Order: sequence, then C-alpha cells, then structure tokens
Amino acid sequence: MIQSASYLFSRLVNTTFYFAIKIYFYINNGIRMKHINFGLFAFFVLCCSLLQAQKAPSPFVIEAQYSVGKVLPIYSYFPKTNISNNVELFLGYQTYGKQQWNNFFKYPRIGMSLLFQELGNSKIMGQVISFVPTVYFPTTKKENAKVFAEIRYGLGLACITSPYNSLSNPNNKGAGGHVAWQFEIGANLRWNITKQISLQTGVVFYHLSNAHTKLPNVGVNNVAGTIGLLMHPFGKPAREYTQDSLPLDKKWHVSFRFSSGFQERGSAFGPVGGKKYPVYSASLYTSKLLGKIVTFKTGFTYRYYPLYKEFNETQGIFQSNQVLGSSAFIWMFGFEFLVGRFGINLESGVNLYKPGFKQFHKFYEESTPWDDITKQYFPTSFGLNYYILNPYKHPRNNVFIGAAVAANFGQAEFLELSIGYRY
Repeated sequence: MIQSASYLFSRLVNTTFYFAIKIYFYINNGIRMKHINFGLFAFFVLCCSLLQAQKAPSPFVIEAQYSVGKVLPIYSYFPKTNISNNVELFLGYQTYGKQQWNNFFKYPRIGMSLLFQELGNSKIMGQVISFVPTVYFPTTKKENAKVFAEIRYGLGLACITSPYNSLSNPNNKGAGGHVAWQFEIGANLRWNITKQISLQTGVVFYHLSNAHTKLPNVGVNNVAGTIGLLMHPFGKPAREYTQDSLPLDKKWHVSFRFSSGFQERGSAFGPVGGKKYPVYSASLYTSKLLGKIVTFKTGFTYRYYPLYKEFNETQGIFQSNQVLGSSAFIWMFGFEFLVGRFGINLESGVNLYKPGFKQFHKFYEESTPWDDITKQYFPTSFGLNYYILNPYKHPRNNVFIGAAVAANFGQAEFLELSIGYRY
C-alpha cells in the first residue's frame, strides 16, 4: 500500500512538472521539446526505480513547489515586470531525534533547494537558477499534527542569465554580474494528508545581491505565494524522542574572530568596472547560550578599509593619520541560532568611529538625512557559521569558520569570510 501511494505520487509530481515546463517553453519558444521529454522521462524512471528499490523507512524528503509573485521596484526607473514564476525542487532530510538539537528545533527538515525563477521581464531581468541550503522550522513537536505552520530560511548562490551590461543590457541595475548571493525567508502552512504526503502553501521573500562586490548592485526582491507537495518517498522513520539530558553550558564565553572581505568602489549604481578593495576585520566579544537554541553575543569590532585610505588620499582628507581615518570601531551585538554545527548569525551595532564613510558616502550618493544617519552609524551583518566540533558538546575551545554579508544598515557593503575561536 505504501509503495503504491509513493508510486502514484511520483507520477503526479513528474506529470505536473512535465506539463508546467512544456507549457512554459512553448510560450517562450525556448529549447527543443524533445530534450525536455527525454530528461523528464529519465527523471521519472529514476524516481520509480528508487521507490521500488528502497524497503526500510528513510529520513529523505522531496518537495515540488510552484510560486507566483512580483519583483518589487527598488528605484524610480526600475524595469517594468509582469508576474514572476518560480519552480523549486527541494531534496532534504527530515530530522527525527537522532541528534540532540533535533527536538530543540521541533524536528526541522534541512536540505538543498534547486530553484528556477522567471522574473517577469526576461529581456532585461533574465532568469535565475539558484542552489540554496534551506531549513524549515516547524511550530509544533506533535508527530501526528494535521495542520501546522513552518518558518523557512535559506542562504545560497544564484546564477543570473541577463545581468547588467553597458551595451546590451544597461537597464538592469539590480544585478551587476552573473553570480550573486540569494537570501530567502518565508512562512507556510503544512497539511499532512497522509503519513507520507503533505500539501503546503505560504509566502516567501527572495533577495538577490552580490554584496557590493560587482557594481551596479541595487539588488532584486521577489515576493511570491507558494503551493507545493512534499513526500517521504521511502516511508517516514519513527521519532526517537531523545530527552534533553545533555547539560547546557550557559556560562559567558570569550571569542575572537578574524575576517577578510572585498568590495568595489562606488555606490550601488556604480561606477561600473572599478577596482576591488579588501576589508580587514577583527572582533573580540562575549557570548552566552540563552535557552537551548539561541546564543547572544556582544563585543567590539575593528575594521580597516584600504578603499577609504585611497579615497582620503586623493581627496586630501585626514592627511595627518590616514590609517586611523580609514578605520572603523564598532560596538556590536547579535544572535546566533544553532542548528547542529551550523549557526545562523545575525549582528548589528553602532559605529563608534567611522570618519572615512561620511565623505565617501557624500561623494558617491545622494540620499536623505535619514539614510545618511542610519548608514553612517548602524552596521548590520547576516550569514552562516560552521563549528568544527559540536557546539552543544564542546561549548569551549571550539573553532568556527563563517561567511557573511556586511551592510550599512540595509545597504550591502562587502562580503567577508572569517575564522574564529571560542574559549
């Protein structure tokens, strides 16, 4: 009976994708249909073979999702767009209690989303193909719950087919290059139709940005409503319901972190094709685990900007001490959400000293007094950390690596990679 239901559902999913893609390419006069026919047939045969070969329950999950939405105009002459169409395939792992953090987060599912987005103006905006590590956080621990809500978070890489080009595509100021970061956050309702099949619907926000590493980079925001089907093709393993027996270390810990990033000179709109400049950072902060899943941190960060040093020299600013005038001292605070060895890291703070930015911002951008104040004094950052050792079992003497997008309030400033140590 289980194999029969799985087989019928796989037929439904593949048939749905078959007709959706076929209609899309007929409308857009895309690639030849016989190639699509062969690819979908091969995918269908593979799925059916796997379903017949697998006997024991498995935590593997697969989700087919379609969403329709609208790209939000960010600046006054943003290209006109129709509705956006997005198709997503999620391959992942449904946690069931094997690790301690599983029930901390109410048994989330984690995996990789392969996403295709048509942004509503193919000539200017192009299409986007994304690979996004994604986690779904449910709002209930009940294994037999029929309907419940989920929060979704993802951060990955995207390939843009039609970025800015001064000759062939000068109107796409949202995407300066073929490669960008994709951030997504959303919420959905999930309805468990059977033990193996679920229907879900919700809303999601997609954001594309290359973190000011290639100009122009105003960004692309796509808001969409979603509907999808999720399946446990090999059966659903029973939860192990591990007890919260692991003692949590809620002491204050000291950490230090070294980071290196890069950025391009100019505002979000340009100039285009400029030189890349490094950014160097060092942070010293304390952190404490709040409850079971959230770590609070606060401390200080020092940054040095060779870009500001060159700008100051050419503009005749801070002649007496160029290094100090090209530095920033930041009081920072933030939260980290631990998902196994990964940490979703969100930080903000106050620029106690950042004189180089004020003149640089005034030279390249025309903005309101509110923008001047927020970008001058309120830095933000979001990204991911990975701990070499399990942070619950090894809260002390742990090394981590990370990647983050640093911003001036809401405007991306640079992309950075970091390595740190928590004592």
